[in-house]
Amino acid sequence: MQYATAPQAVANFITLAQGTRPWVDPINGRIRTDPFYNGIKIHRTSNNSGYKFAQGGSPKGDGSDGPGYTFKDEFNSPLTHLPYVLSMANAGPNTNGSQFFFTGSLSQPSFNNVHTIFGLVTDPISRSVVDAMIEAGPNGTTINAVTFTRTDAAAIAFNEHAQNLPEVSCPSGSLTVNRGVSAVWNLNSLMSTGAIFHAYRSSTLANGSWSELGSATLHVGISSSPLVSPAVASATLDNAEAPSAFYNLYVARHPGSVAPSNLLNRTILIAINGGVIYYAHNAAGNGGNATYQPDSGAQLNFTFNTYSFRSAAHEISCIIQNIGIDPANLLLKIGCDSATTTQIDGRHSTQYFDQFTGWEPWSKGAAAISR
Repeated sequence: MQYATAPQAVANFITLAQGTRPWVDPINGRIRTDPFYNGIKIHRTSNNSGYKFAQGGSPKGDGSDGPGYTFKDEFNSPLTHLPYVLSMANAGPNTNGSQFFFTGSLSQPSFNNVHTIFGLVTDPISRSVVDAMIEAGPNGTTINAVTFTRTDAAAIAFNEHAQNLPEVSCPSGSLTVNRGVSAVWNLNSLMSTGAIFHAYRSSTLANGSWSELGSATLHVGISSSPLVSPAVASATLDNAEAPSAFYNLYVARHPGSVAPSNLLNRTILIAINGGVIYYAHNAAGNGGNATYQPDSGAQLNFTFNTYSFRSAAHEISCIIQNIGIDPANLLLKIGCDSATTTQIDGRHSTQYFDQFTGWEPWSKGAAAISR
């Protein structure tokens, strides 16, 4: 495994597999510490002339979930997606969690600098296992257990518990209920930048009755001023209208987080082929005025609307509706890598909406968000 160039990805995989890192069950929101991958299926495969891979690591089996936290990409390695590498699956920049994939007998250059490589499959017998998983198709392979053997001094010295990975925990506190108005969890320990609060609810405690309360999710993002340290003391769970309710709560704390929790008065810059677009958001964060500055020629000014904004520890996403220009609708996914006193720097992966095929790749490049 590539612990020298992708230490967080390797440490995450080892600790989840061994059950030495707490993780969150996406079915009910409970924190668990048993081996994560045991019993999980290889839920997605491709076996054609363009793509050969096998992907796993999703407890639900549909690729929509993970361990309850995310961590950044690690692209410092000279390795590329040649045949038979082990790499992190993701949903955009800086969204690594528990899902992984093996490449098969084909190189996949389009995955380079998109997915973090953290392992190599070198011997013929192991490569035949990868081929067999691909041949078996979706859900045709189940992981029984993952074991590790350390064969050299550097591997033995690698400390998987000292790689600054996120931690999940149950937040201690008290519940305040105002029937028909709100149920509020008052935290004993304040949440600061990089903390994300999650809540699951059930009315019966029965299996299958739990659902995540999306409206209760609370991300404490980087402040607009570097002199201000955000501190959040409570989170609203729901409106307390149900006759009965049970909650599973957890907080994921992400070291080094620099993502914002809103777009209020913030400007997003994305570099695209042929120029730069500046999206200057209004005080509500739901639209504003934009400028397209091409590499040559006159700039173009237009207005835009912003929908479906979502933020997490190291990334944000939103839908931009450009008024009067094409493409009309863009899905921006921005990984937030570092920050100065004035802006957040990172990378974007942007898609456009095609009325016949849905979201399609459009552009990738550097991105920045004003602080």
